[in-house]
Amino acid sequence: MSVFFKRYRMRVELPCRIPERTASDDVAFLPWHPKLLGMHALAKWESFRNEMDGSVFPCLADREGCRQLMRDIAGKNAFVPEATWLAVDRPGTEWESPLGTIQGLLTGPTQGAIQNIGVVPMARGRGVGRELIRRSLLAFHAAGCRSVTLEVTVHNLAAIHLYHSVGFVRCETVFKYGLVQSFHSAS
Repeated sequence: MSVFFKRYRMRVELPCRIPERTASDDVAFLPWHPKLLGMHALAKWESFRNEMDGSVFPCLADREGCRQLMRDIAGKNAFVPEATWLAVDRPGTEWESPLGTIQGLLTGPTQGAIQNIGVVPMARGRGVGRELIRRSLLAFHAAGCRSVTLEVTVHNLAAIHLYHSVGFVRCETVFKYGLVQSFHSAS
């Protein structure tokens, strides 16, 4: 069954009050490198495969779809590698896998866009998302951006709260056409 999913476009003006680092010390943040593409894709898939966004954007519910999406993002002329980060458990910890990912694109000479910020369910509440956003906003600012946007499905209340807490405000409501698929909300 096809439906329209309601999403908010949110924006933050730069410079803004960039939050302090709050992620736990057992999380490492790796800058973009093409060799990390597979890890970014895995983080994206683990973050979205059982969430509503997997219905809005079916590629997010498919492991290979996430890999192709990362290739597509990284291959764009507007890709901002400095605004693209991967969160992982530090080596020597029990679970040495990706915890989160964020990617950046330019949408204009002084405008950036955050793409698919995702945090795997077991890492939520550890400050990973906030730190990914912090690092991305710092990079966008250094690249000369005056504002950064992102989109979020209206039902993702935790994400909306996080975005508000770092200065994003809702600027537009958009609708995305998608197919209703079975998904499970991570609790």
